Amino acid sequence: MNSRIALTRDIELGEALFSRGKLEESKNYFLTLLKKFPDNAQILNNVGVIFYEQGNVDDAEQYFLGALASQPDYVESLLNLADLYQNQKRWKEAANQLEKYTRIVENDYSVFNQLGLDYLKMGDTVLAQEVLEKSLKLNLEQREVEDSLRILKGSKNENSVQNASPSTTVCRQKQPVVSVGLPVYNGGNILSQAIEAILSQEFSNIELIISDNCSSDDTAEICSKYQRMDERVKYCRLDENVGALKNFSNALGLSGAPYFMWISHDDLRERLFISKCLERIESDPLIALVYPKTKVLDANSMVLGIANDHVNTDQDNPVQRFRHLIWEVGMCNMVYGLYRTNIVKKTRTWGKSLFWDNLFLAEVALMGKIVQIDDVLFVRRLTNNYNYASLDERYGPLISQIDHNLFKDGITLPHCRLTYAHLELVNYSELQESEKNILMKDILKCFRTRFGTKMEYEINRAVTLINNGCFYCTWNDKQPDVHYLDQIETIDYFRTTNLLNNLREAVFIYPERKDLKNAYELCLERASKFKFE
Repeated sequence: MNSRIALTRDIELGEALFSRGKLEESKNYFLTLLKKFPDNAQILNNVGVIFYEQGNVDDAEQYFLGALASQPDYVESLLNLADLYQNQKRWKEAANQLEKYTRIVENDYSVFNQLGLDYLKMGDTVLAQEVLEKSLKLNLEQREVEDSLRILKGSKNENSVQNASPSTTVCRQKQPVVSVGLPVYNGGNILSQAIEAILSQEFSNIELIISDNCSSDDTAEICSKYQRMDERVKYCRLDENVGALKNFSNALGLSGAPYFMWISHDDLRERLFISKCLERIESDPLIALVYPKTKVLDANSMVLGIANDHVNTDQDNPVQRFRHLIWEVGMCNMVYGLYRTNIVKKTRTWGKSLFWDNLFLAEVALMGKIVQIDDVLFVRRLTNNYNYASLDERYGPLISQIDHNLFKDGITLPHCRLTYAHLELVNYSELQESEKNILMKDILKCFRTRFGTKMEYEINRAVTLINNGCFYCTWNDKQPDVHYLDQIETIDYFRTTNLLNNLREAVFIYPERKDLKNAYELCLERASKFKFE
C-alpha cells in the first residue's frame, strides 16, 4: 500500500477514536504515530485538540504552535489556536492567528466577524469596522453585523463600543460536524420542504450551505428567510448561472465540517437521515461514503416504490470496490449520501464527463468503502424527463443543465468520454500496475456491455456528420454549419483537433470499427491543412 494512503488511514483511525469519545486512547495513538512522523501538521494539531479537550491548555498551545511551525498555512491550527487565546482573553494573539487565516481563506465571513470581536476587545474600533465591512460584503444577510457597524460608525464613546453586548457581533459558531450543501436553481415552491427536512434533522450540529445559481424566481427570498430564522443556514448567491456541476462544486468548497452531504431542492430526507448515516460512517475509518435506501416519487409526489440501488462496495480492496461500482451502479442515489469531507475534496474528476456522478463515485470507490444502511431515509423525486425518444433529445437538455458551455465542444461522444475517463482515472491512480491492467480491461468490457448501444449511436452520428463534410455540430443544433473556408481559421483548427481527441478515445474503445478510423483520418487530414503564420 502506498505510504501516503497508509498514513491517511492511520490518521482517520485516530480521529474515529476521538469522535467516539475515547480521548486518552486517541491521544496515545497519535503520540505513537508522531514518533514516526514528528513534523506532520495534522497529527500535531490532533494531539493539540485532544489536550485542549482535556483541559490541558499549555500542552495544547505547544502542539498547535508545533503544527504551524511545520506548516504555517495549516488553517485548522490557526483557528484552534485563536480559539484557545480567546478563551484566555489574549485578544491580540488571537487576532494574529485570525489575520493569518483570512490571508489564506478570504471568503469566510464568520472568521472576519470573530476577528472584528477581537479588535473590539483590544479597543481598535477602526480595524473592527474594516473587517466587519468585509464580512458584510461576503454575506449581506447579517443583521447582527449591520447593527454592530451602525454602533461603530455612530458611537463617540470608545468604551461603549468595547463594552457592547457580544450579541451585537456574530461570533464564530461551534464547528459543525456535518456540512450540508444545497446547490439550487429556481427551486420553486418545493425548496422550502427540502430546507426544512434538513433543519429538522434529529442530529442538529450541522451547517446548511445554499449555493444559489443566480435563480430568477423567488429562491433568493426563500433562502434569505431561512438564513434569518436559523443561524446554521449560510446563503451564497452566484452572480451568474455557472451550470449545475460547478454549483455542486461551489457548495462543497464552502463546507468546513469533517462530514459532507449534498441535497437537491426537489428531494427530501427523513428525520434520522444524518444521525443514522453518521453512526455508520464513524464505526469504520475506511468508509468514505454511507447512503440509505431510497423511496422514489414521481414528479407529482406519488410513491413509485423502493429503489433497487444497492452496490456491493464495502470491501477493503479498492480494486474489488471499483469493479462492483462500474458494473452495478444505476440511479446514483448514493451521490446524496454522507461523505468524509477530506475524501470528497480530494476528487479530481469534476468536469471530465457529462455523466459526472458515475465517474465521481468510481473515484470515491478507489479511496474508501461505500456502504448502504438498511433504513429507507432518502426520498427522491423524479422531476426530470427520462422518457426521451432519442439521445439527441436527451443530451440537449442535460448539457444545458450541467454546463451550457459544453455545447461549444461541438461533436462529442458522451458515453465514449465516460468510458475513457474511467480509464484515465485508473491510469493516474496509486494502484499497482498489474491492478491497473486488470481494471482497464474490465472497464472496456463493462462499458461496451452496459452502454454499447449508446456509444454506437454516438459514433454513428459522428461518422455520418464527418462523411458529410461537417466537423462541428452541437447536440442542440438541428442545422449544422456546413460552411467551409478555403483556409482553415484558428477556431476551425481548434474544433477539429478537439474532435480528433474525441475520435481517438472512441477508436481505443472500438478498434475494430474501420468507419471510425476513416473518420479519424478525415479529421487528421483537415487539421493538417492549417497554416501557422
